[in-house]
Amino acid sequence: MQVVLVNPPSPPEFRVSRGLMGGFGMAVHPELLYPPIELAHVASVLEAQGHEVRLVDADAEQLDLAGTRDEILKCGPALVCLDSSSTSLDRDLALAREVREQSSAPVAILGSQVTYTPGEIFEANAVDLVVRGEPEYTLRDVAQRVASGQPLEGIEGTSWMGPDGEVVHEPDRGKIDSLDDLPLPSRHLLRNERYRFPGIPGAVTTLKSSRGCPFDCSFCGYTLAQGLRFRFRSPEHVLTELEDLYFNHGLRHVVFRDPIFTTRKDRVRAICEGILERGMTELIWQCETAIKTLDRPLLEVMGAAGCKHISLGVESGDPGIQKEHCGNKLNDLSAAREVFKACRDNGIESRAFCMIGFPEETPAMADKTIALVDELDPDQVQFCAVTAYPGTPLYKQVKGEGEIDYANMTGFQPLECGAAMGPDEIQAKIRQGYRRFYTRPKRLMREVLQPTRLASRVARYFTLFRRRAV
Repeated sequence: MQVVLVNPPSPPEFRVSRGLMGGFGMAVHPELLYPPIELAHVASVLEAQGHEVRLVDADAEQLDLAGTRDEILKCGPALVCLDSSSTSLDRDLALAREVREQSSAPVAILGSQVTYTPGEIFEANAVDLVVRGEPEYTLRDVAQRVASGQPLEGIEGTSWMGPDGEVVHEPDRGKIDSLDDLPLPSRHLLRNERYRFPGIPGAVTTLKSSRGCPFDCSFCGYTLAQGLRFRFRSPEHVLTELEDLYFNHGLRHVVFRDPIFTTRKDRVRAICEGILERGMTELIWQCETAIKTLDRPLLEVMGAAGCKHISLGVESGDPGIQKEHCGNKLNDLSAAREVFKACRDNGIESRAFCMIGFPEETPAMADKTIALVDELDPDQVQFCAVTAYPGTPLYKQVKGEGEIDYANMTGFQPLECGAAMGPDEIQAKIRQGYRRFYTRPKRLMREVLQPTRLASRVARYFTLFRRRAV
């Protein structure tokens, strides 16, 4: 059976990377284009069942909404499934509606936003099915039903609307226990040469070696989508995928998309040793993780195995906010300073992820975050506006205190409800944080040595707060 998986086009105002923020998506640097690796994982499961799969990645194939629709219909699909994000949801549904109107194939949609607002999705009359939670095995079951001509009712992890207009939510599907049972993602369906990361020459790909995060942060889409239990692929399974992308696809730059890559230090060591033992000496990679899961010996091993960049969750410099919202991940500042220094000593560039605009956060609290970043002295910093994604504890805290517009969930638009600081004040603090960090004399000297990257950062700064057109 022909199945078409779709990563819809970004809105015209900014690029959206739908896999970020735990599948809620985020507006990103225009030079960043990640592969839709979640859809590639789904495709591999469907192909293992004997289905023919076409993966349409609109941004990589430079397709607008009309072009994406035509490409889908040209395939003559028996089943269509689209990915989604919070900020692009209206456009994602508009594409789904057009496909549904012009094709007899059932149209499904997946993603964290639709998982936690499934009832709302059917108001647009755009889809037949919402796929909630981890999609691999749910879409496998959906495809089996379609192929055999059976109705779609009763499939775990789905929501659908009956003829009487009532939305039926089937029971949740449990998280996948053994990630090693999943086949490698179907990279042969992707335009691998087109994916890129700012400042990195050549093609870039992503790899998910684990799911789940043990830190229960109030705002986190990853914890919500993947759970608190850390589920990981074995080093052998990860190395097999690295060999596939390295030797079969000729890829040399990898971004690990795990929420906390170094949760298990022994596993990371085994992966690093395997990279060197298997001759992948040109591999350059980066990851995201928590400061408290790192130490100098591990960073030495990672640096020797090709790690060149680590993004670290700093979030807030205020102890109260750290404890209330951030999983208390930054409770030892001396250890944090050592981690950032050890990164630099081992040739690993560091980035501090910071957030401003928590409900109780005052300007003085935000100033603590800005000052802490100065003290830790990472190579890069990213200040995001606190965002209340549906289903998170933060969303439940602020819901009802004002209107929440999904289109503004870009990662940089401040909360417009339930915050001690107003949206303009939050944006001003974010701008202040960037200016203070990048205009320090020692920081400015480093930036001047890389004028192309500096120009890119300046351009990004002036586009951070773009809003979706109404």
